[in-house]
Amino acid sequence: MKVGNTMSISIRWRLVLMYVLMVVIVMMVSGTMIVLLVRSNEMESVQESIQLAVEAIKTTAFEDVDIDDIEDVKLKLSDVYEKYAALYKGKRVFLLDRTSRVVLPLSDAAKGLSFPTHQVMGAIEDGQHETYDKNRRLPGDDRKYIGYAENIKGSDGRVVYVVYVLGETTSVTNSIEKTIMVIISAAAVAILIAIVLGFIFSDFLTKPITALTVKARDMARGQLDKPIKVYANDEIGQLTKNFNRMAKSLNETLNEITSEKNKLEIVFKHMTDGILVFDKIGVMIHSNPASIDMLKLDRQISFQEVFNPYLEVSYNDLKNMVQEETILHVVIVENRYYSVYFAKFLDQHNEAVGLICVIQDITEHKKLEEMQKEFVANVSHELRTPLTTIKSYTETLLEGALEDSDIAVRFLEVINHESDRMTALVQDLLELSKLDNKQIKFAMNDINLENILEDSINKYRIHSEKKNQSLIYHKPNNTFRTIGDVNRIEQVIKNIISNAVKYSPEGAIIEISIEDQNKYVKVSIADNGMGISKDDLKRIFERFYRVDKARSREMGGTGLGLAIAKEIMEYHGGKILVDSEVGVGTTFELYFLNKQS
Repeated sequence: MKVGNTMSISIRWRLVLMYVLMVVIVMMVSGTMIVLLVRSNEMESVQESIQLAVEAIKTTAFEDVDIDDIEDVKLKLSDVYEKYAALYKGKRVFLLDRTSRVVLPLSDAAKGLSFPTHQVMGAIEDGQHETYDKNRRLPGDDRKYIGYAENIKGSDGRVVYVVYVLGETTSVTNSIEKTIMVIISAAAVAILIAIVLGFIFSDFLTKPITALTVKARDMARGQLDKPIKVYANDEIGQLTKNFNRMAKSLNETLNEITSEKNKLEIVFKHMTDGILVFDKIGVMIHSNPASIDMLKLDRQISFQEVFNPYLEVSYNDLKNMVQEETILHVVIVENRYYSVYFAKFLDQHNEAVGLICVIQDITEHKKLEEMQKEFVANVSHELRTPLTTIKSYTETLLEGALEDSDIAVRFLEVINHESDRMTALVQDLLELSKLDNKQIKFAMNDINLENILEDSINKYRIHSEKKNQSLIYHKPNNTFRTIGDVNRIEQVIKNIISNAVKYSPEGAIIEISIEDQNKYVKVSIADNGMGISKDDLKRIFERFYRVDKARSREMGGTGLGLAIAKEIMEYHGGKILVDSEVGVGTTFELYFLNKQS
């Protein structure tokens, strides 16, 4: 049986039991009063009857009778008994002397029988006892009687006889028994009716209570959207209405909480920052996937297990430090940098109940800082080298080298070359700065990409021939068009072809092709030069990065050409890819948006 049904039945039985007990108590009290009243009435009736019997004998049997003549008295008593036979039915009449002994038995009483009762002794003493003799029995007779006595006086005023009449109380007992049986029968019927009515009436009370019980169980299971039927407008009905309002309000509140919880869970799950939450004793109670991935967590469940490898501070000390402000630590995990912010989180009483830890990946920021430092160092180095050369050659000229015209001309040529290098470097830096700040305006037009490619190849063919290189162009059969700035696209193509010619040895083969790639037009520039290692290939588009720094400077490179080319390609919606193998060669692929797609 279900818990709700058990509770409902228990309440119903209690109500029925209370109702039945109330009926039983009422029946018992009223029945007792009825029995007592019937017994009192019956006893009064018997008492009146025996009193009348005594009065009849006293007033009739001893008129005109010689009380000393016992035979005459006996005869007279027999006449009275016969005359008032109905009155003496069920009674025993005795004529007693002054010693309470039977003088004249009537109704077959045994001679010599004595009745020294309160009534008899009172009559002998010429008085009257207020209480009737009760529960009197005669020899050989199991019936009970009550007795009443009055004296008979002689002419001299003395008591001669006592008339003692016993009235049978069997009728009283029978009447009481019948009354009790009627009361018991009525009580049984009343109890049966009370049980039936109790179940009917209790149903009005237990039915809404059962509904409330079922609803409470459903609420515990999270079902709050089904209102309870209101059966009446009484107190339970009002309770049901308030219960429905509470369930509705609670459902709305839970929906809001669930919605907010889902939002937070989705945010925590998909946010790139890591979140860890620790309770007041340092046990981890919440984490998101980002934090697990960042700190490489497996089964760590406490603060010490998580941060012992990275921090030299206990959880309690950290909590004390965080009471006033947020604490920041930087940890390194497998060559990645993470900033870890610790802050307290509060309960509804604004009391600190633990720490929340926010983890941010600052590896790229650190790399950017390193790149900035390296960039500054590279710029300084690139500028210092020609400046040192110019200064040293100028000092030499000032010290007298001007007198030798050949040396002076050679020195001035070096100074001019270094000045050109600095000018080119500064121009490239300015161009990169403008590209970064979106300050360069591109003249976007519909252009013939194949014409620009062929023109650039022709301009570098003379340089390749000087190194006995084969510059092979696989001319397409159709025309390829794109939207872009002619000068900037030509700048990118020339930079790649120039690098292929510069860094390929004599006799190398450089192949250039253009083809349709659906959304893009791909320009491939492949050489069989010295190639680039995998480590260098990752950084080839970084500013000032050179695969062979000494050789690059000798050839006049600034280390910014590929960085500028990448910026220009991305601005045009394209991309630049490179594939290389040391000792085999390098292939650059330029992807331009295809206007015809």
